[in-house]
Amino acid sequence: MTEPDHQQLSESTVEPGKQTGGALQPWDVGDLPSPPVMNWKKLPTLIGPGILMAGVAIGAGEWLFGPAVSAQYGGTLLWLATLSILGQVFFNIEVMRYALYCGEPIVVGYFRTTPGPRFWLPIYLVLEICNIWPFMAANAAVPFAAAVFGHLPTDLDYTLLGITMTESEWVKVLGYVIFLVAFLPLIFGGTIYRVIEKMMTFKVVVVLLVVAVIAVFQVSWDNMIEVITGFGRFGQVPDRAESVIAGRHFSVTLTGDGRTVMLRGTIGNNTPDFIEQLVDGSKVDPKETTLDERTRTALEALEALVRREARQGRFLVDDLNGDRRLLVRGIIRDPLKKSRSESSWVAESYRLVADDGSSQTFVSGDKMPGDVREWADELVALQGMRRVGLVAYIGQHGRLPDLNWAIIVAFAAIAGAGGLSNTLASNYARDKGWGMGHHVGAIPSAIGGHEVELSHVGMVFEVDDTSRRHWKGWVRHIVRDQAGVWLGCCLLGMALPCMMSLEFIRNVPVEGNRAAAMTAVGLSDHLPDYRGLVWTFMLMVSFLVLAPNAVFTGEQISRRWTDVIWTISPRARRLEGGQVRLIYYGILSLYGVWGLFALAFFDPLQIAIIGAVLQNVALGCAAMHTLYVNRTLLPREMRPNRLMQVGLVFCSVFFITISVVVLMTRVF
Repeated sequence: MTEPDHQQLSESTVEPGKQTGGALQPWDVGDLPSPPVMNWKKLPTLIGPGILMAGVAIGAGEWLFGPAVSAQYGGTLLWLATLSILGQVFFNIEVMRYALYCGEPIVVGYFRTTPGPRFWLPIYLVLEICNIWPFMAANAAVPFAAAVFGHLPTDLDYTLLGITMTESEWVKVLGYVIFLVAFLPLIFGGTIYRVIEKMMTFKVVVVLLVVAVIAVFQVSWDNMIEVITGFGRFGQVPDRAESVIAGRHFSVTLTGDGRTVMLRGTIGNNTPDFIEQLVDGSKVDPKETTLDERTRTALEALEALVRREARQGRFLVDDLNGDRRLLVRGIIRDPLKKSRSESSWVAESYRLVADDGSSQTFVSGDKMPGDVREWADELVALQGMRRVGLVAYIGQHGRLPDLNWAIIVAFAAIAGAGGLSNTLASNYARDKGWGMGHHVGAIPSAIGGHEVELSHVGMVFEVDDTSRRHWKGWVRHIVRDQAGVWLGCCLLGMALPCMMSLEFIRNVPVEGNRAAAMTAVGLSDHLPDYRGLVWTFMLMVSFLVLAPNAVFTGEQISRRWTDVIWTISPRARRLEGGQVRLIYYGILSLYGVWGLFALAFFDPLQIAIIGAVLQNVALGCAAMHTLYVNRTLLPREMRPNRLMQVGLVFCSVFFITISVVVLMTRVF
């Protein structure tokens, strides 16, 4: 993969004070500034892209998909987040390495590689599709609307300011408003980077503090341990029972006649019931007249079961293992009365049904056969599921477990930042003035940025003893920023909401626009004496998590392509440094028009899943391209070591593989 140094290829053809830089115009040459010295008294000056990108990371992955996955599957799949975040750490460090060397974002580096920008332009335009979906604004509208309505949005009518629409329509209108308001912070502040850095720093501090306090005082030890150990349970997957009824929440299944019928949802507590019907994994309208009689009868039987068994403080688990079926009934301890060390579920009776229809009933686990007791104990301890090895399961059944792989892969994709959004670590390192970015400038805001300019081309340095010493200091600095600040915030940002999910909304079906506000529902039910206060407060926290990321969505697209156009376009190179804002805000305006269209015609959670799954492909491709860039355009002494190269390959393989998983489960 390595090519000869470009510095050595055509030195005679490059004018003095310039250095060849691949397929684009040569770089300028300057001196590498001294790296910052680690000093706790000057900590604010050391804060960089890590904290900003952490604010981005604590968003859809940590607040939507993380709780949605852990509510259904416990902490078993959190090891996917571990691999995802670690892969992104390698990627982030390497894209920042490129920015340190030449002061350019990594995407410009992609266009510098052979065969040049005409080849790479259509490829990265296609990969950008994963980022054009404004789902953050749509999902941020849900908690805001729920705070106004006093409950999760439904299809009921609601009148506000003399205007009557359904609650779902009001959510859509609020999504438009949030989407448009999100552009305002990008207009002020001198450099756009400074505005976003301050906003994301505030978000990270407040959100992590709030959820940490809730976790410390309200989450049981069992759930804490399950989440923490889940980050290291590599290769394990959940095997969820066929039917689970936990209090008012349920997911019940009936298989027969070559089809699988499922009912899932929540029986309302002074609120409307939420019930979804699925046939062979596809949702069906309960009013659908084309359903055959057997399917309709099966759905009616499941609903009768739910109406009979779904009671506060009770659970029922029905699990099939080979030719035997086990039904476990019991009580759910009141979370306000049990100690934090006590388990939530307590079994009261067990019924073992053999293949021939004969059954045995046990009132105590002590009298059951050893393997059955182990089976039952795990179902109770993990509240309706068991853990199995992924490889062993595939070997035994010849297929992947029957899980919601689309939402699981979306969870893995944006645990951290995800997709091409990670490339902005290099843009922000440049705008922060790190490394050679000190000489290049930044993108100015529309108001207050008149003295800020951005060079059309990057600047590199001559390799000598001084620059080598400075380079090592800068590399240590970005490693601290990413492997310290960003990694730590990502893991905390994932762990704490998942702990809350296990404690408050375990076994709660999380679908559609419910995902953004379900934690508020669970916590307010958990603290009934403070229901109104807790409900409103948690919804505002949800809004704080999601709304700032609506700002970032448009910003990242505009920033990425502004830098590309500013460098590769002959017309753009005729503009003065401060006029880069014209390109930036032009792209932002186009995104605004598209975003309003997307919000009008796409479901928020579905576009989040689509975007997240596509991000896997984009990040997998970008990781290998980054490796190629840093092994060809950087001097040998500045290139990544073997560990970092292996990390980039791992990042690529991981994200491409989980994309293939979705393809397999959807097509085959």
